[in-house]
Amino acid sequence: MKPSMKLIPVLILGFFLLAWSNDQAQERKVNWDAFSKNLVMALATPNEGLQQSAMQMIIRYSDNLNVDGAIFDIVRIFRNHKNPQVRRLAMVTIYKMQHGWAMDFLKRNLKFEKDETIRKHCCCMVNAYYYSQKVTPAEKPVPSLITGIK
Repeated sequence: MKPSMKLIPVLILGFFLLAWSNDQAQERKVNWDAFSKNLVMALATPNEGLQQSAMQMIIRYSDNLNVDGAIFDIVRIFRNHKNPQVRRLAMVTIYKMQHGWAMDFLKRNLKFEKDETIRKHCCCMVNAYYYSQKVTPAEKPVPSLITGIK
């Protein structure tokens, strides 16, 4: 009985390594163009669950995707959705896409935002975006918008 107890951790480690290597192999075979097109189509549907799943996938795989065609749908979700958590999901999706027009929209939206949590997160993301882009100081967010957060 004792030798088999020592074998269990080795088998578990082997299982996790096998699962990890299989996952890595599957990621290399992904057709990112087709995946991007499907995500853009999913965001254009009225199905909210599909839209939220698509936004989660964009956040996770943003480095490999080209989903600029869905930016207006994501901004529309951010602007119009009643659930603040879905709005935050859309905001993070916009940030991960690193789309200049949409980030400028978030910057302009700061002074009209009523939800304090979304306003704080939006402010942080706008600042992180502009600092990562290394833009000139004149193009950075207006300090009065940032200091106006309570």
